[in-house]
Amino acid sequence: MTIVNFGCGPFPSPGCVNIDGSPTVFLARFPVPAFLFSGAHKEVALAARRYRVRWGRAKSIAFPGASVDGFYASHVLEHLPRRDCLRLLGNVRRWLKPSGVLRVVLPDLRGMVRAYVEGALSADEFVERTHLAIQGPLAIRPSHHRWMYDVDSFSRLLEDVGYTEIREYGFREGRLPEVAELDLAERRAESFYVEAQP
Repeated sequence: MTIVNFGCGPFPSPGCVNIDGSPTVFLARFPVPAFLFSGAHKEVALAARRYRVRWGRAKSIAFPGASVDGFYASHVLEHLPRRDCLRLLGNVRRWLKPSGVLRVVLPDLRGMVRAYVEGALSADEFVERTHLAIQGPLAIRPSHHRWMYDVDSFSRLLEDVGYTEIREYGFREGRLPEVAELDLAERRAESFYVEAQP
């Protein structure tokens, strides 16, 4: 079974094709001693080497048509410009087998707005959690979000790309257990989970 874990970061999974586009994963491919990486970068570099994480971005990855059983993307598509997200989703649709599953986990904009309106989040906390604002000099910010979604808006996006059987699931629930089990407990409270088929 071929399961792609795209944007795996420091959480690659055994048995998956783990892919991440971070500079740390790129540098970890070279024989640089791990101690030269600091903090969280060191953990990413060690995980990248241990699980042979491939370096790749949405525009550069490719698979043969109808060759992938499951494609998993957790908290990564919101970092892409909308046009790049659409392009990637179209490519994934071609890569998936007819019975294949796309599972996407995203920060829930509706949930954040609800928490703000109900007073559970201050305005500053809301803006900070959406990661839509950049402070300081303009630079590459891996935590910067380029687009935000809720279940309805993302489901419409999947429909526009041609996916079928679009459905929201709960944490670690889904059509393909091997894909759903990749959900991270630390992301559960802030996320929604959507699956679709080509």
